[in-house]
Amino acid sequence: MQWVHNASPEVMAKSQYASILGVVLGLTGLMVFTVALRGYVRIAMVKAVGKDDWVILFSAICSVIYSGLCIGQSRWGLGLDIAIRPKENLNNYSVINFAGRPFYMAGITGFKVALCLSYLRILNKSNKTYRKFVWIVLVTCVLSHLGGTLVLIFQCKPVKRSWLPKTPGSCLPNDTTFYALAAITIIFDCIIFVLPIPLLYSLQINIRRKIALMTVFLLGLFTTICSIMRMVQIITIAKTGNSTMLVLWGTIEMNVGISLTCIPTLAPLFTYFKEKTSYYTHGASRERTNGSANAMQVLKSARDRASAERWRDRDNTSDTSSQKEILGTDGNVATQRGASRGKNGGITATVTVDVKVEEAEGPGNGEFRREERWT
Repeated sequence: MQWVHNASPEVMAKSQYASILGVVLGLTGLMVFTVALRGYVRIAMVKAVGKDDWVILFSAICSVIYSGLCIGQSRWGLGLDIAIRPKENLNNYSVINFAGRPFYMAGITGFKVALCLSYLRILNKSNKTYRKFVWIVLVTCVLSHLGGTLVLIFQCKPVKRSWLPKTPGSCLPNDTTFYALAAITIIFDCIIFVLPIPLLYSLQINIRRKIALMTVFLLGLFTTICSIMRMVQIITIAKTGNSTMLVLWGTIEMNVGISLTCIPTLAPLFTYFKEKTSYYTHGASRERTNGSANAMQVLKSARDRASAERWRDRDNTSDTSSQKEILGTDGNVATQRGASRGKNGGITATVTVDVKVEEAEGPGNGEFRREERWT
């Protein structure tokens, strides 16, 4: 199937649509999975859904819509330089481009607001100064991003010139507009992701968990790098008209920002799996230990039974068998009297047997009495 509408095979070969699909689908899928885990933790495990959870859900929906628009836009020429983009695709390309602007701004604003609401939920109400500062940052962030959204929507006069470029009129310069919006995004990214560090430092929690949370929030500064990369792409757009990387960095910024915002809320889930893993590991160790002990017990019992049987057999044997136990190497009894050693290393055993047979009283009786005496 030909992906780019109205494009020749030569133009298709130059399109970056495959990269767009890979990045957008991969990161959006990861973001949706992370938000779903957050929802599970908040609803099923913690059983406490807050305002920040609803805001992050709104942000995730905006991100999914924006990602879908990016994929749709790639079918109309996103991924191609403007010089080789099919002319027939201009209006459709511009409509999708315009439609994605408010969803992008709402998405990146949403995860910043969700973070601020999370800080307010964690904060002790006695810390009024810090709470007031968080509220100031939150309101300023919303107003500035709302202003940026309005600028993108009403950038052209008349407005329809944004999606019908051939309409007579004028528009604000793209580079000036994008630079201003990128600067606003960078400033609030830095403030909001660094904002909880003093709070976390003062919390009475395990030092390892404290460092882990600080690291997660500092990783949020990656969204700042994305904003900087978007600024760099403005120069490329001015030269070639290809906004592929501008759109991709925007997708990365939004999806990664939402995912990082969700990670601190997944702590109960991490703890649960850690305890489960520890339980099964120690359980297996106990089973191995018990198995070894049982095996040793069975071996000892078998050895005891064998020993008992050997002594029982020894007790039940005849005198001849008993004498053989004390014979020398050649199995012969020495002929010397007394208890001296035989020449073959055996013990001399002297046995005297007196046998007396008498006929019982009474003629023709035919009965005999036998008397034996052993000495």
